[in-house]
Amino acid sequence: LGADLVNVVGDVVVSAATIAYSGPFTPVYRAALVAEWGGFLREAGVPASANASLLHTLQDPVKVRSWTIAGLPTDTLSVENGIIVFKARRWPLMIDPQAQANKWIKNMERESGLDVIKLSDRDFLRTLENGVRFGRA
Repeated sequence: LGADLVNVVGDVVVSAATIAYSGPFTPVYRAALVAEWGGFLREAGVPASANASLLHTLQDPVKVRSWTIAGLPTDTLSVENGIIVFKARRWPLMIDPQAQANKWIKNMERESGLDVIKLSDRDFLRTLENGVRFGRA
């Protein structure tokens, strides 16, 4: 715990940079970015863990388990993407050719009354207005 407390600044810098900048990249390129950021931290004398990463710093195993139950794949990239979705301040753009993210979001928001609409729906505008007015997803 003492070592983690010393390294918290560098670990959080790596995690914040991963959330802010590495979303659209492949796992290999993400790993290269994290390694490069770790090198910059060592040069600047900022203490950081040797295995500083988004998963090491921000992963909550209970939350990840609930995500996998809701349909999120269990690979490292998908878990990182889930963390980015929940920790980012901006709305994520999900390019989803296999409809995995679509299924996951629908399952995660089922209890909160998610309204699924299409542009071609007759009551699209009314549903959208009510969602904004009443704060519904």
